[in-house]
Amino acid sequence: MRLQLVAGLEVLEQWSATATQAERNIVYEAMFAIGDGSAFLIYDVFGDPENIQNFTILVKADLTVKVCINRGESFELLYVGTLDDEAAHPDVSALSVEVEADVDEL
Repeated sequence: MRLQLVAGLEVLEQWSATATQAERNIVYEAMFAIGDGSAFLIYDVFGDPENIQNFTILVKADLTVKVCINRGESFELLYVGTLDDEAAHPDVSALSVEVEADVDEL
């Protein structure tokens, strides 16, 4: 599967203005994985029950990328940031609880 980034560069630019180089590298690597379809094998991916095209990808313990996959042809960046930033991404609090629950069960 090959997906092309078609929208959301402004989201990436806004986030990268305050991100470290290491964080930018991690997000860029995740974007390449999204593009070639391997992100679903490499990262923890959470679907959005309200919109089945949206996925939140946990690229690092405190860093997520939310994308919209359009018919298996392209994707859009919807959000890049931390789990703590609930104002910009209100549904990430549920992810935080789900990830903690998975860790506790091990």
